[in-house]
Amino acid sequence: MKRCRQWIWIGKYYEQGEGRTKVLGPCAQISEGAAQAKLQEILRPINAAVGFRPGLPTNFKEYVLKVFLPQRRKKWKDSTDTTTTERFNNYLLPAFQHFELAEITRTSLQQFLDEKAAGLSRSVVDHLRWDLNGIFKMAADDCLVKGNPAGSLVTPKGARRFRTLTMTKEEVQMALSTLDLRERIIFRLAVLVGMRPGEIFALRWGRLDSERIEIMERVYRGLSGDPKTERSSREAALPPALAADIERWRDVSIDVSPEALVFPSERGTFMSRDNFLRRNIQKKLETAGLGWVNFQVLRRTQASLSHNEGVDPKVSADQRGHGIGVALDTYTKTDLESRREAVTVLEIALRNDGQR
Repeated sequence: MKRCRQWIWIGKYYEQGEGRTKVLGPCAQISEGAAQAKLQEILRPINAAVGFRPGLPTNFKEYVLKVFLPQRRKKWKDSTDTTTTERFNNYLLPAFQHFELAEITRTSLQQFLDEKAAGLSRSVVDHLRWDLNGIFKMAADDCLVKGNPAGSLVTPKGARRFRTLTMTKEEVQMALSTLDLRERIIFRLAVLVGMRPGEIFALRWGRLDSERIEIMERVYRGLSGDPKTERSSREAALPPALAADIERWRDVSIDVSPEALVFPSERGTFMSRDNFLRRNIQKKLETAGLGWVNFQVLRRTQASLSHNEGVDPKVSADQRGHGIGVALDTYTKTDLESRREAVTVLEIALRNDGQR
């Protein structure tokens, strides 16, 4: 409902998928509440015809906050809840908070994604598209909208793709020669063992020995929780040289009781992943021209180097705690030399066949 320039109340609604408007009366004669009540009288038989569920909010923001998010939070981990809520607060709610669900069309939703693609990464735009699809699918189930206007949205092809970087063996060796003991161990747990940063900073002394690490906990933004997925709860193998470094770190650690953190902050709490990366790793690696390295790069590097060295893909995926499809499609990046060898083999095979 809106007040137009002629100072009359105008009701806007949908009937059988088509937009309708209705003059509700002059603003000088009826209040906004009375106009809203009059609009509800008009909508009552229309909503009844499509199975509308009374009591559910029809405003986008209210529906998201009171219906959609509470339902989804029943299965989300804290980390998923935090990142999704931030995305909603930053992008979706400001854009659609003044709209009724039934007023929002596929055209307006696609225009929103097109605008966001100009400044956000493709990954964020993809998530916004998935969010909108989930909201309107639930709204359609609740008979608040006819059909799902977000069901056929597309991520604009102009959305920015960021280059996925990995390290070479030489760059890994250079980094290791630059870092001190604690930083070197954390770096190697990521680039050799394939641990996520939240798993590394939640690691406790009672969950590792000279051959393995039992990964049963992770930390996200200072909060302890279960590993990211069911596959993430695992036993990760520990290489001998890294195990020796860890023993040296144990010798100089203040508290090595089973429940004590292997890498605590100065206050004995979980360390901040981002602060540690920026202050203790990237700052030191800048001198070697490797300031671009982050934990995502280290995880991809573990997958790529394992692939290049002929490690069985299933073994590599189990070590990192995810499926083999993710290992090959998302994390593994083949180097140029491997590709050159592959096409050379193909070239020779074709040449030999042609000479027969």
